[in-house]
Amino acid sequence: MMIPDTIKVYRQKGTEIRHKNGHYYVYRVKGYYDEKPKSKSLGCIGQIYEGVGFVPNNKNTGPIEIITKEYGATRVVMTLSEDIFTKLRECFPTDFIRIYVMAVLKLLGNLSMKDMDTAYEKSAISLLLPEVHLSKNTVHDFLNKLSFNRSGMLKFMKEYAHPEDGGIIFDGTSFISGSRTNPFCTKGYSPGNIGKTQIRLIYAYDREKKQPIYFLVSPGNISDKAAFGRALDEIGGKGCTIILDKGFFSEKNIKMMDDMEFIIPLQRNTKLVPTDMKLYSAYEKAVKNTFTYHKRIIYYSEVEQDKYPRCKVFVYYDSERRQDLMNSYFNKLKIKSEEIPDEMMPQVIRDTETLGVSILLTSLDTSAKQVYLDYKTRWAIEDMFDTHKNVLGFDMKYETSYSIQEGWAFIEFLALLIYHKINATLIEKDIIKDLDVKDLLFRMSTVTQSKTSGEWMICNLTKKLREMIKSINVTFEPINC
Repeated sequence: MMIPDTIKVYRQKGTEIRHKNGHYYVYRVKGYYDEKPKSKSLGCIGQIYEGVGFVPNNKNTGPIEIITKEYGATRVVMTLSEDIFTKLRECFPTDFIRIYVMAVLKLLGNLSMKDMDTAYEKSAISLLLPEVHLSKNTVHDFLNKLSFNRSGMLKFMKEYAHPEDGGIIFDGTSFISGSRTNPFCTKGYSPGNIGKTQIRLIYAYDREKKQPIYFLVSPGNISDKAAFGRALDEIGGKGCTIILDKGFFSEKNIKMMDDMEFIIPLQRNTKLVPTDMKLYSAYEKAVKNTFTYHKRIIYYSEVEQDKYPRCKVFVYYDSERRQDLMNSYFNKLKIKSEEIPDEMMPQVIRDTETLGVSILLTSLDTSAKQVYLDYKTRWAIEDMFDTHKNVLGFDMKYETSYSIQEGWAFIEFLALLIYHKINATLIEKDIIKDLDVKDLLFRMSTVTQSKTSGEWMICNLTKKLREMIKSINVTFEPINC
């Protein structure tokens, strides 16, 4: 079809017009000679509309210059995580900038692969650490590559693992996943999720420094006790007190810690403790052995055993804890304790007779009270997992391969470590009661850096926010580039 003159009038030099399905598309072309003059198409650059003229497409308009960038939260995170940046540089000499940028962005927004690039351009981190490519495909390929550098990850994590300074808490958690292409997504046995397709994540936590120091991704059908050997071998544990959940107990693991100090709960079916002592009613026999914990009395007994010669076994009876568990039990039954039918009573007795009873095996040469207090510090890692899943929203559901899963897990580990670094600063400055990490970053995200007359300037920094950053030794200055 001939191109009408009313359309031709808008043709630019070095282009040609093509008619397709009633539309007039403009292609950039390049001339060359091959026995006779020819032209090569360089792609469509837009359309011509009669009476309107040439309208470029997205490929021909060029990138949009962002003149306002989020600054406050980014600056706080980067200032309070300078040591992490330094250690990443030592452990990942060629990739440390991209790893660090992804961890910061993950903390600030819990982003997926497809959102990283946009978030990077909107953040002042793109001015401080420019030219970091974070398209979806680039991030995908990079995480795949990163997953093969477990040695680099371990080198980094060991920079933060100093077991001789105190204690390490190990625990695991599961993430339900429907991925059919990730072989680590298997039916598992975590409480409440038995038989569901899941991924297992083990963390180690430094109870003195109050921060994560290690992670391990495992298939959903690998129990914590089976994965513990690798975890202990990778991060080490000599010279400290290792505190474990009961899911880590096995004869093999106890033997593995033969030259270490540890505390681990025993299962209800343990043969190390007589059956009658596992019942809450046995606290009456321990009435002379008591101590106070959180303004309540804890009864306890020491059980003699010879299976683990250098270990002690303590049985603890906590009436307040028992009452909480009883209330939870009856709430699930949707029945009041005084309204239990006679036919249900035997089952109820069996279900509740051990509630409020804890059994701890320890190699520590210390008092029953101190063992109990040390074990209770384990709740710090439960709080950490709550932060991981609920506060930061990391869920590990959508990764389609183990390599991507491993790479993301390291980025999330770093984001969680930065979070705890900031949290430690708030505690140190005694402002944690008035401000938590998420609230701090939310408030600071209102501070932007905007380009005016070719110069960058800080905007929205109120007097209250200025006092806030001063209290944590952070300064805001425009980034000119």
